[in-house]
Amino acid sequence: MKRRSFLAGLTGIGLVLVLAGCGFQLRGTGPGSTLTLGELALESAGGPTSALTREVTQELNSAGVTLSDQAPLRLNLGDEAFQERELTYGDAGTQERQLTLTVPWSLQRVADGAYLTSQEEVVVSGTFYTSSDQLLTRDDARNALKEELNREAARRLIDRLQVYQPESTGNAPAAPTASSS
Repeated sequence: MKRRSFLAGLTGIGLVLVLAGCGFQLRGTGPGSTLTLGELALESAGGPTSALTREVTQELNSAGVTLSDQAPLRLNLGDEAFQERELTYGDAGTQERQLTLTVPWSLQRVADGAYLTSQEEVVVSGTFYTSSDQLLTRDDARNALKEELNREAARRLIDRLQVYQPESTGNAPAAPTASSS
């Protein structure tokens, strides 16, 4: 019994070392968990009360960004679109459905209106299970997944914004291009 516990502990320590050695870190805990943009204006097609706008605002605040209408950069969020499709066909009791959220966004310099990023998209999707005889449960599952997709889209948007570093003039240069190696 002691040998089994020792081997399990040794395996756990080895796994932690391997993950740390390859650069693994939990989301939001590493050096990239804050944005260096400092100040940002937010314009959303869904308005300030939409679920996505609230999630993006919360993520930006958590990343250390101050939202201000006088900021040198503006984050533009387009109309988010949900698309639902059925993955399970037939008369099966339980059906699997996929929900996909697409959010168009752009990053714009306010001073001259130049786009640093023009018409990018964040696309996230997830699945939920329903039954044809439980319509209320289907709506609850769909709404819960929509909330989760809004959170995930906001996180991915913050991840994409991390490539922008402000210059001394308060403007952010265009993101570095990926070089093929």
